[in-house]
Amino acid sequence: MDDSSADSSPNLGRLVTLLGTAPGVGKTYRMLTEARRRAEADEKVLIGWLERHDREATGDQALPFTVVGPRPVSYHGSIFEEFDVAGVLAQQPDVVVVDELAHTSVDGRKRHDEVGVLLTAGIDVMTTVNVANLMSVRDLAARITGAGALEGVPDKFVRAGKVVLVDIPAEALRRRIASGQVYSADRVGGALANYFRPSNLAALSELANAWLDGTVEETFSFLDRAAGDRPKVIAGVSSSSRGAAVIQHAAVLAGDDNADLLVVHVALDDGLGRHEGRLDHYRQMADDVGARYREIRGSNAADSLAAVAISERAKRVVIAAHGSRFIKLLRGSIASRIRRRAPSVEVYEVKGSSP
Repeated sequence: MDDSSADSSPNLGRLVTLLGTAPGVGKTYRMLTEARRRAEADEKVLIGWLERHDREATGDQALPFTVVGPRPVSYHGSIFEEFDVAGVLAQQPDVVVVDELAHTSVDGRKRHDEVGVLLTAGIDVMTTVNVANLMSVRDLAARITGAGALEGVPDKFVRAGKVVLVDIPAEALRRRIASGQVYSADRVGGALANYFRPSNLAALSELANAWLDGTVEETFSFLDRAAGDRPKVIAGVSSSSRGAAVIQHAAVLAGDDNADLLVVHVALDDGLGRHEGRLDHYRQMADDVGARYREIRGSNAADSLAAVAISERAKRVVIAAHGSRFIKLLRGSIASRIRRRAPSVEVYEVKGSSP
């Protein structure tokens, strides 16, 4: 749909977007609180789509409302549940709650397009999105967090309606995460150590406020000044003994290129293969050669390294060569996968190990 579909007009519904600085700040709860207020004013309010995330307080807030059932979508032999726009239109509510504006359904439908259909029909929509999903700043958010760029929502679509910023202090959000209110217990440690570091949360909060004020370029120009035109080299290390050779080779390349060096360890979600003593050694090596050290969590090392390379605008990535032809045939080459995900990045494979 054209972005202007969200524009204010006597014949169009009104859009209210709860803009969050990060997951878990309370966007959905705040949206439901406002929905209850409108229902108490005798408006017909429906829930078109809601992500409860097993949060009891969110579920309690949703209890008074009629929920429009999902539409089943068949995809690769499985059935998925997606937002049913036709079901909402059939009931002609005054207001509909549609969570997660940045979502794309398995059959390719963009949720902001679906919301546009409701607005065109004269239905008010309340929705949620995080600042990292806004098209104009999602790459900047990815640079801040190192998490890679997320699905995007057009800025013009969001700005055409009312935007309400939802934010809480970084430590309050970290306490919420630590208590299991945002993620399951097995994801809490990685979340706190990576995306939800206090510095990241502070920067995302500043980014959201700058976006609202239209001052993003001025506020974050220091990132470009700090980075300048210096290239970056990434040393991707695992918990194997070959990480030392990778760091040494990457340090030579960085010196030759007058580049910044970043040592990245991908902690896989399965938790296997960790060797804390060796990782401590790699952290010390990074410090010795003047490199930054970052540990990120992911389900696939190649995809995670490619995401960091893109967000950091790296010129080269150095990894250990895998000696097993069987593993390469079974899982595919990490190097080739990085090249597919980040075609502008040069990938080097290092053989052998260093003590």
